[in-house]
Amino acid sequence: YWERYRDKIVYEIDGIVVIANDEKVFEEAGVRGKSPRGAIAYKFAPKEATTIVKNILVQVGRTGVLTPVAEMEPVQVGGITITHATLHNADEIERLGLKIGDTVIVSRAGDVIPKITKVLKEMRVGKEKNFKIPVFCPVDGSKVIRDGVAYRCSSKICAAKHRKQLYHFVSRGAFDIRGLGPQIIDKFLDEGLISDAADIFSLQKGDIEALERFGKKSAENIINGVNAKKKITLARFLYSLGVLHVGEETALLLAGNWPVKSIKELLRVYNGLSLEKLKTVRDVGPSVAQSIYNWFRESRNIRFLEKMEKVDVKIITGKLTAKNLKLKGLTFVLTGTLISISRYAAKEKIRELGGDISEIVSGKTNYVIAGDNPGSKFEKAKQLGVKILSEKEFLKLVE
Repeated sequence: YWERYRDKIVYEIDGIVVIANDEKVFEEAGVRGKSPRGAIAYKFAPKEATTIVKNILVQVGRTGVLTPVAEMEPVQVGGITITHATLHNADEIERLGLKIGDTVIVSRAGDVIPKITKVLKEMRVGKEKNFKIPVFCPVDGSKVIRDGVAYRCSSKICAAKHRKQLYHFVSRGAFDIRGLGPQIIDKFLDEGLISDAADIFSLQKGDIEALERFGKKSAENIINGVNAKKKITLARFLYSLGVLHVGEETALLLAGNWPVKSIKELLRVYNGLSLEKLKTVRDVGPSVAQSIYNWFRESRNIRFLEKMEKVDVKIITGKLTAKNLKLKGLTFVLTGTLISISRYAAKEKIRELGGDISEIVSGKTNYVIAGDNPGSKFEKAKQLGVKILSEKEFLKLVE
């Protein structure tokens, strides 16, 4: 009965327990080992479907372990559409005898995480390919080493850097994808749903919904949040890349000097910038210029940008829309903790009114905004005679 009507219940169940509804009968039935004879648990059979494995991808998890993940033709299992299934490790692939191109049976044991349970070898056509764990880490190019049943990146800092870059990519100053916090990104990494930031835009609702502690609504919210951020200004896009020494202000300056309207154009223009040209940008010194120059010439980064274009991320032209540009031509530096407004919001307000922001206090700085516990920038401003504004004075200036 419950196998037929379980879908009508408002919560998920993966089985039933039948128990004698009579204490005397229950006690008289006794116990066998640790199990009472007056009760029995039944698990529903896993929901299954067949599909084809299009590819086996290798994802680097948050601990540096390489996890093979099957990319499959979309298939419905237990009411959700699945396109990925983790294969755990190379031994599991060998146990299954799985090849790329194989037809497989996918099940959702307990109606949760999808798993490939069997390879239908009799359906092979001769074009299937063997899978091999890569020799070098797909994230940073370090040598891959065996660690028990697992393979991992030999670089001890690779996994931490990888996670940090993904956290940065979705942060407020970059793509600003709400609802994708560190815990969720870690979960996606562990389950092999993402290997880099571009994969965030290829996430499928069903693959998220199939994860433990994720439901239909949370999956929908994440997908909607991601899709809403596929269009981004050039400055935010450049900042999101996590180029060493390139903060929000440097990204804005780069975008102002070399504006582009697409990722394809970005690749062409920024790949062609010389060190001399980069050094002409305000606040861009030799080390910053070298960092930008190197980043846009690294093959791994070029492939990433090409992948971003394939997932339909668009660069849009950001324009000042405020009629009142009363801060035009003025340069601000922020230091200390602001109480009634976030640092991010303060910077946005300055930009809206036509002002510029710098990370360095110099003779060209017009104002230093000092919050609680200001640092060395505050002392430098006093030495140079730069006007210092309290938070209250700043808010009055921009109101």
